[in-house]
Amino acid sequence: PLLISGDVHMSQFLRKDCMRSSDVQKWDDIEKAESHPPKRSLIEVTTSGMTHSWGTSFSSQPKHHTWPLWPYSYLVSRTFMTICHYVCPWNEIIIRKMGQEEAIMGRGDGKFGKQYYLGLNFAELEFDFNQEEDSSSDSGAVTVRVFGRKENEPPKLEARWTFDELSAATNLPGMTAKVGDFVSLRRSTSDWVCVPYRGLPSALHSYAAIAVQFVVFCSLLFLPYIVTTAALVVGRKKWRSK
Repeated sequence: PLLISGDVHMSQFLRKDCMRSSDVQKWDDIEKAESHPPKRSLIEVTTSGMTHSWGTSFSSQPKHHTWPLWPYSYLVSRTFMTICHYVCPWNEIIIRKMGQEEAIMGRGDGKFGKQYYLGLNFAELEFDFNQEEDSSSDSGAVTVRVFGRKENEPPKLEARWTFDELSAATNLPGMTAKVGDFVSLRRSTSDWVCVPYRGLPSALHSYAAIAVQFVVFCSLLFLPYIVTTAALVVGRKKWRSK
C-alpha cells in the first residue's frame, strides 16, 4: 500500500514491512530461519507545507516569518530538525545509497541518503497504467515527486514503485529487520505486525537521541540570551580597557 499524509511540515519517504501475526509466530518457532514469511511493504509519503515548514519556521504565526524574528526562527527550526534526522532512531525513513539496488527505495532520480526535505514543498503522483510489453512488470507503476518552491527545479525527492511491489505480488527487497523485531511487537489482538524496514532501534540509541534533542533544544532556545550576554561582556571589557 501507498499512504499519502501531511501536517508534519516536511516531506519524507517512509517504509515499514508487515507480516501476519500467525506467520511471525511460525517464523520464531523454527529457530529464526534465514528465509522469512511473506511480507507486505507499507510505503508512506508525507508532504507539507506550502506556507511554512521546518526548513523555514515550524510556526505559522506571521511574526516568525518577518523581521526581526525570522532569522532566529528559521535558524532554530532548520537546525533542530536537521540534527533530529541524524541522531533520532527513525529507521522507517528510506535511505538511498550509491550503487544500491534501486528497488530498495523505488526507482527515481531523487537525492541519495535519507529521503527527507525540510523546505516548502508539494508532491505530485504520476500513475502509469501502460507499461511497455518488454517491461519486467506489466502491472503499472506510480511515481512520486516532491518539488520545492522554485520553478523549473528538479524534484527534491523522487521514487517509483510498481503496483506489484505495492500489493506484495512481488517482493520489495532491502528489509534488514530481524525476527526479534517482529516478535517483540507481536500482539495477540493484532492480525498484522509492522516494523521499520531497517529494524527496531536499540534502547541506548533511543535514550541517547532524547538526550541530544534536549541539549540541542535548550541550546537553541537560550542562544539569543547567550549571544547578547557574551556581546555585553566583551563590550564592557573593551570599554574598561580604553
